[in-house]
Amino acid sequence: MHVLDVGEMAQLFVKAFKLVAIFATACVVLEVIFPAYRYSFASYIRGARNWIIRIGCGTLIWHFYALGLKWLGVKPLVTINFGALLHSNNPIANTGFAVLSGVLVAIAGDFFYYWMHRAQHAVPFLWRLHATHHSIRELTAWNCNHHISEPFVYAAFVALPLALIHFESGVVPVAAMALITFQAHLSHSSTRFNLGPLRYLIGDNKFHRIHHSTEFHHRHKNYGFFTTVWDTIFRTAYWPKTNEWPEVGMRNQPEPLTVRDFIMFPFDQRRWRKAKAGSGTQGIKTGGLNAVERDGPIHSDRSSAI
Repeated sequence: MHVLDVGEMAQLFVKAFKLVAIFATACVVLEVIFPAYRYSFASYIRGARNWIIRIGCGTLIWHFYALGLKWLGVKPLVTINFGALLHSNNPIANTGFAVLSGVLVAIAGDFFYYWMHRAQHAVPFLWRLHATHHSIRELTAWNCNHHISEPFVYAAFVALPLALIHFESGVVPVAAMALITFQAHLSHSSTRFNLGPLRYLIGDNKFHRIHHSTEFHHRHKNYGFFTTVWDTIFRTAYWPKTNEWPEVGMRNQPEPLTVRDFIMFPFDQRRWRKAKAGSGTQGIKTGGLNAVERDGPIHSDRSSAI
């Protein structure tokens, strides 16, 4: 692996954007057929633009992350192979075991994401980076970007632990990545289509919408990414009612509309001058975000709702 292999990074960018384009667009079809809120067309264009920027920066960051692991000789300390533990000579049963092992790997990996996510809501500096994502008021399958710095945080708190504690499954990596990508876009999708009772194992849009809610009683809830298991275990799960679909965003921070606003969101002092920094320790204990970010009235950009 070369220090700056432009060709390889270009291939990674194209593959990543293809996954996003396919599954975000598939979820948009659901948003059109089964809408929860109808948002402006401009928000979809804005989301696509930000994804291009986000994936471009992410490709560079992950390239150097992989290079760093190779240079440092980082290898797994422990390997847990669910694929070997769950195996059958029966082709049908073996297919089921392969899917199950993939789900178990995702659930195990989500443990690290869960605690990273809680830290993002508790540590003021991490919150500023993460708040770019939470500021989005027109939240859809396309318009759901994290800040370009997010891969740094993810690499340190999720990818590195998973490099040391390695989980394997019988699922082909491409298939696993496709499933996770679809679930990520569905969880932000503004559609009435959801996973129903499966939500008690795998997160969906109704469950994750609560995490983005502006409602006070939804604070400190639903941190999990792929699964709802860790929220249940650590008592941060909130199960939405049948017609519960709250407005989202930050009450005192408008969604970034321009490229400059998107990139500079965490560092723009004009945005944060009135925000009060909270205690990181207190945030970890309560699993939460400082109330000041969500005080006061919010004016949504949505055009209609059901």
